[in-house]
Amino acid sequence: MKKLLEFTFAFIVVVFLIGSLAGFFLNRPVFLSYAYSDSMTPTINRGDLFLMNPLARNFEVGDIVVFHRRDGWTVHRIFAITGNGILTKGDNNVATDQQDGLYPPVKDSNVAGKVVVLFGSPLVLRGGGDLINSIRLKLGNPYAIALLLITGAILTFSGGNKKRKRVKYYRVSVKTLYAVASALIIAGFLFVTVASWGTLAFTYSSTLAGNQREGWYLPGSTFDRNLTLENNAFYPFYYFVDGGSERAYLTGPTFFRIGGGSSATFSVHVTVPRDTRIYREEFGVRSYPAVLPASFVVFLYSLSPYLPLVAYATLLAGLLVVFYRLAGISEGDVLRIRKRRGGFLSKLLGDG
Repeated sequence: MKKLLEFTFAFIVVVFLIGSLAGFFLNRPVFLSYAYSDSMTPTINRGDLFLMNPLARNFEVGDIVVFHRRDGWTVHRIFAITGNGILTKGDNNVATDQQDGLYPPVKDSNVAGKVVVLFGSPLVLRGGGDLINSIRLKLGNPYAIALLLITGAILTFSGGNKKRKRVKYYRVSVKTLYAVASALIIAGFLFVTVASWGTLAFTYSSTLAGNQREGWYLPGSTFDRNLTLENNAFYPFYYFVDGGSERAYLTGPTFFRIGGGSSATFSVHVTVPRDTRIYREEFGVRSYPAVLPASFVVFLYSLSPYLPLVAYATLLAGLLVVFYRLAGISEGDVLRIRKRRGGFLSKLLGDG
């Protein structure tokens, strides 16, 4: 019975962690998400962590769903279901998201899942999202957190087995350990690099009261906006800026080499639409360590933003191979690790 509990618990944890990691890769929430605004207060407050069911597809009025719209992932309640899609509204908002055409009706394909509700209330951890975001900022990116969690889970559930008491040691090849460590280093580097990618955005209003407040502009007028790229690392990075729309486009350089602790600005020219409402402009930012020649990285990026990652991974793999040769690791080098009686979970559940 204890072994079944161990296996079940381990399976649930591993599936949960792998699903969360897959969510990071796909840039969408899978099992967990958190609120970054007050639109659902007091049901879900800003910074609250909540559990969601990614398999739910039978939506009803009143359900709280996580869905994607043009300015990112949002958690709101279903206000109505129409032939054109789902109408949504935050509990703390006066109007629906779709009022005055601000956002189109939500399609089923844009819904990541439904917030899990127990006894009429969503399962939330108050302030949990702020805590995770704080840890993410300190460690650098969510991929590193997921990688550490999965590695920890593997180590946690890799305890000894009572049926193998006669074997007192694990025999592990040093070559194998080095290969695994190298793969983790390369994967970690790629995770950190991709996780540093993001967007810079700004909002403005098209209104007949233009110029009476900052960010208010007359319909049909134009203005220029400068956005700042900041490199908070200690070493230089290459930055590429993409995006724009018919309303807003880049007017200056889109490639920058920014030293550690420095910043650079790029300019955007905006033509204010004649429809009076709030608009949001987003520009994608991708960064790469300034290790390879800039011209080479620019060339690869012009073909695909992911090709520079291949070049960096190849370079890092080459360095690891050189270090392996210099270290003089041979085929016969073996580490003997003494077996413990049981893993963490066995001790937690008891050895009886």
